[in-house]
Amino acid sequence: MSLKDKEQYIYTAYSWENASTTTTKSFHQTSVDSMVDRDGIRFYKGYCVGPDTYFGMDEAANKLYYIKGNSKIMMLDFNIPPGSGFVGQFPGYSTTHNISVTGTDSVRTYSTSFSTAQGGGSTEYRVERGLGLRRKYSSYSISNMRGFSDDWSTFNLIRFNQNGDTLYKTQNWAPILTYTPETTTTVFLKTFTVNTTHDINNLYAQYIPGINFNDSLFVHSFYANDFDSTEALETQIAAGTPVTTFTLQLDSVKMKAGYKFKYRFTLRDKYYRPKLVYHPASTGYHTLSYGPSVGITEEDPQIPVSIDLKAYPNPFNPSTKVTFSLPEENKVVIRVFNPMGELVNEINRGILPHGNFEQDIEMITQSSGMYFCQVLCTNTISGRTKSMTIKMALMK
Repeated sequence: MSLKDKEQYIYTAYSWENASTTTTKSFHQTSVDSMVDRDGIRFYKGYCVGPDTYFGMDEAANKLYYIKGNSKIMMLDFNIPPGSGFVGQFPGYSTTHNISVTGTDSVRTYSTSFSTAQGGGSTEYRVERGLGLRRKYSSYSISNMRGFSDDWSTFNLIRFNQNGDTLYKTQNWAPILTYTPETTTTVFLKTFTVNTTHDINNLYAQYIPGINFNDSLFVHSFYANDFDSTEALETQIAAGTPVTTFTLQLDSVKMKAGYKFKYRFTLRDKYYRPKLVYHPASTGYHTLSYGPSVGITEEDPQIPVSIDLKAYPNPFNPSTKVTFSLPEENKVVIRVFNPMGELVNEINRGILPHGNFEQDIEMITQSSGMYFCQVLCTNTISGRTKSMTIKMALMK
């Protein structure tokens, strides 16, 4: 067993003659900081008995141990073939006991029986190499009452020893993350819908409705243009199934100034050593631009508009001339933003008629870099506003 091969309970059922209960116990991942080393074996918290029980695999001896007090207790000996037995101790038992092994090389059952003055019972651990599952089954008989419990767990890796050879079965259960990105947005309170499920969700959905083996969806994001980028941020969202829907407040000032929102998703599951999947990739990013920053925005597509914004010279030092066209009478405001999205210049041209116009832009006090010139045109009759933004490079 490796660091990635720790178990995780996902289902528990109890049934007695007078009552029955069913509970989903899909616990969150346990930090690797919870690992303890005992006699060269690494032990991690598991859920065979409770969240504070440590389990560790002795790879060389092919035995599973757990920690009880200050001692390590041998629980399962995978070297023992079906039809034989060994002395071990299941969690929850006070002393060692005989454990019998039945089944085949693909499916084995490790069981023990007990009796008390009030009755008796048995506990079984069923290991299925082909499915990578382990079931704990306990039956009880107390006086005139009988019942049983079923606990299901998942293993990434189950191993057997057959004729001196160790056989491995690895299950590549992992989160499943899909998403169809958009390239532009016209709103800054942006809603994202991401498909988030898990192989284990799909495996057990017919038995446990609503099961969710995923933990969190992370959004790694920043804003960038050709010359500058902001500090990256990471937002954590509880992962849902089969989708996760959430909203993010985008920075309207930066995006209107030409910055693009760069982001990627990371989906984490509930394994003790969590598995991660990415979209688009562990180093890639989706790009979202503000619509008006890359062209013309118009509320009524039937109204012909053409601003045709240009700057010359570009690059420039320390001044340039911007030209634009108006198809009809408009109130015009010209704005210049620096690489951080901050407004550094605003020129109110007032109401201008139909025609071609130009405006000198002085950048004497500004430092070198990429700037963004935006022309806002508001129709004096309809009140509709359209805009266009271009990049300008100041090189001193």
